[in-house]
Amino acid sequence: MKVILSNYSSLLMVAAMFCGFSAQRCEAQTPAAVEPVSTPTPGDNSSPSPTAAVNQSPVTASVTAAEPVIELPLPHRPYQVVVEVGFDGSDTRGALTQSLLLEDIRKGLRRMYGHMWNAEIRNSKWLIPANSHRIERLTEADVQSHFEGSSVEKVLLVGVSGNQNAFEISCREFDVRVQELTPVLKQQTNDIQEVGTTACRLARDSFRPVTMFTAQSVDKTELEFELQAGALIPPDPTAAQIAEGDVLRPFLRQLDRRNPGKIKSLQRLDLCYIRVTTFNQELRTDAVSPEDSPVRVDGVNTSPAVYTDNGHVRGVLISHGLVPFGGRARSVQQIALRQRPAAKKSRVRLVLQARPDRPLICFRVDRVSKLRQTDVNEAPGVRLLSDRNGDIEVEVDPQNPTFWLYVYSGSVLLARVPYAPGLIPRDTMKLPDDSVRLGVEGELYLLRDHLVDMVAQKAVHMSIAKKSAAEGNVQGLEAAIAQLDALPGQKRFEELLNKIKTDALTKADQQKNKSARTKVEKLCTKMAESLTLFFAGDKRLREAEEIERLRQSAEARAGAAAPVGETPAPAPNQ
Repeated sequence: MKVILSNYSSLLMVAAMFCGFSAQRCEAQTPAAVEPVSTPTPGDNSSPSPTAAVNQSPVTASVTAAEPVIELPLPHRPYQVVVEVGFDGSDTRGALTQSLLLEDIRKGLRRMYGHMWNAEIRNSKWLIPANSHRIERLTEADVQSHFEGSSVEKVLLVGVSGNQNAFEISCREFDVRVQELTPVLKQQTNDIQEVGTTACRLARDSFRPVTMFTAQSVDKTELEFELQAGALIPPDPTAAQIAEGDVLRPFLRQLDRRNPGKIKSLQRLDLCYIRVTTFNQELRTDAVSPEDSPVRVDGVNTSPAVYTDNGHVRGVLISHGLVPFGGRARSVQQIALRQRPAAKKSRVRLVLQARPDRPLICFRVDRVSKLRQTDVNEAPGVRLLSDRNGDIEVEVDPQNPTFWLYVYSGSVLLARVPYAPGLIPRDTMKLPDDSVRLGVEGELYLLRDHLVDMVAQKAVHMSIAKKSAAEGNVQGLEAAIAQLDALPGQKRFEELLNKIKTDALTKADQQKNKSARTKVEKLCTKMAESLTLFFAGDKRLREAEEIERLRQSAEARAGAAAPVGETPAPAPNQ
C-alpha cells in the first residue's frame, strides 16, 4: 500500500510540472498586442514592418470591405410604405385612443398584405388637422417635401375625425415615384371598433400597384410589364393587385445618367391607358404549338408540369395618337400604375387645347364601347351633349372600363379619344382648336350663297333673253346677253376661294395646328372640285350655242315683222 501511495504522489507531481511547462510554452507563442498602424502619407518614407502588415491585413479587410448590395427582382421586391395617420376631433384626442387605433390599423394591414408591404404606421406630426377637407386640400408638393430623398415608395394619408361618437375616416395615396395624389376616399361609422377595419379597407382601395414596362409581345399587339411584389401573394384575397380588365395609367420618368437616383423629368400621359388582358399566365409543359405535333412514348405516363408566371402582366395600349410609351429608351423608366374607379361617374369639361379658359358648349359626344379604335362596337353608343359649362357626365360601366369618345364640331369629327371614367371624379379634356376650320366653313357657305345668287341672276337674265328673242326684240336680247356676261365667272370664284384658303392656312400655321391645316385643305379642295364641275367647258359651250340660237331667232322674227322697202311711219307730234 505504501508503494502504491508513493507512486501516486509522484505521478501527481509529474502532471503538475507538465501543466506548468505547457502554460509557459503557450504564453511564449501568444503574440503581443499590436498597436494600430497609421496609414502612411505620400510624404512619409516610413513603412510598416512585414509582421505588422500581416497582422493588420485581415482585420482591415473585414472592416472596410462593404457588403454587396443585393437588389431583388421587381416581382420579389416588397413595397416601402409609410402610413401617416392623423387624428382630429374630441373623440380621438386621448393618447391611449390614438395608440389603440394605430395598433388596430397596423395589425389590419399586416393581416391584409403580409410580406408584400414593408409598412411603417405612425402618428403623423404634420397632418394636422386630419379631417377630410384638410386631406383634400393637400397638394403633391406638400407631401413630397416630407419624403424628399427617402427610400419610401408609397405614402398613405389616413385621417380619423371623431365627434360625438361619429367617426369619419378619409384616405388618400401618394406615389413618390410619379409624385401624384389619388382622389380622397372617405367613409363614416358610429362604432369606434370599426375605425381600424374601415381605415384598412380605404387604404386597400386607395393603393395603386406599380408595374414596369419590359418589352412588347411577339406579335407587337400588346405590352408586357413586371408587377412589383407580384410574386408575394397577400394573405387577404381582396388585396390582390391585378385583375383582368383593370386599367393602368402610364408615366415616363427620365433619370439622370450620371446620377440614376435623380429624376430629370416626369411626364404623365393623359388620355392614355393600358387595359390588362392577362396576368400570372399559366405555363404548361403539355402545351403544343400549332406547327408541332405531340410526342408520346409507349409505356410512359407523364404528368404535365404547371408553372404560374407570377408578377407578369400583359395589356393593350389605348391612346388617341402616337405616344412615347412601349418602346426602347435610354435612362427612361416606363411605369404604369393600376388605378380603379374612385367614383361612379366622372364629370369631364371640354376645353380648347390652346385656351383652357374657353369651354366647348353644346358639342355632341358619342360614347362608344370598344377596346381598340379599329374594333367593332361592343354595345350601342350613347349620345351626350356638353352643357353651358362645357361639361359632360360619363358613367362607369363595370363591363367596359374604357370607352372611346367621339367629339363632333357640327357634323365634323373633332377628336376621337379614349377615356376611363371614375378614375378622376372631375377631369378636363383638352381638345384641338377648331375655330380655323369653322371659319373656313362659314366663308365657304358665303361663297356657296354667292354662287347660288349668281345662278339665280343668270336664270333671270336668260329668261329675259328668251322672251326678247320670242318677241323679235334684238335690243332687249343684246341687253340681256350683256347682263349675262357681266356675271362673275369661274376665275372670280377661284380667286375668292384661294383667298379663303390662304388666310386660313396662315392662321393654322401660326397656331401650329396641323389638324386644322389638313381639314382646311380638304374643304377647299372639295370646293374647288365643285367649282370645276359647275363651270365645266361643255356647259359653257351649250350656253354659247343657245345664245347664238336666240340671236338668230330674234333677228328672223324682227325681219319678218318689217317688210323690205317699207319705212315705218313717223310718230305724231305731241
